[in-house]
Amino acid sequence: MMEIKLVSNIEYCIEQRGFKKKYVADRLGVSVVVLSRWINNHSKPSLENAFRLSVILDCTVDDLFKVE
Repeated sequence: MMEIKLVSNIEYCIEQRGFKKKYVADRLGVSVVVLSRWINNHSKPSLENAFRLSVILDCTVDDLFKVE
């Protein structure tokens, strides 16, 4: 069975919108540290936070991650 690895594309999506990480974290109600953990693949956002993030960044949840 093939293992699927999701890699964060969140930072790219944030940069494409011209937002600061602090602004995005504040809108989500999480700390910048938590957002940075998602960006650096140390943890993944909950499904709810992934959807909320996609709304803030005006993208799809699929856009937030790459498959490697």
